[in-house]
Amino acid sequence: MALALFVALTATKATIGLVVVFFVAFPALAHVLIGVAVAQVLGEKSANDAYREGLSDNP
Repeated sequence: MALALFVALTATKATIGLVVVFFVAFPALAHVLIGVAVAQVLGEKSANDAYREGLSDNP
């Protein structure tokens, strides 16, 4: 019985599900991945700046 209810979606339920997936879940995932990439870039820049300052202190 539960399988029949799962398979037999109404058009409204299918539309709501697609809206949730494409307008909520995917953008949230994209924002998280972009945030992780930005954090990595900033961390790498900080490490590069520290390395560069270390090289310039030793003539």
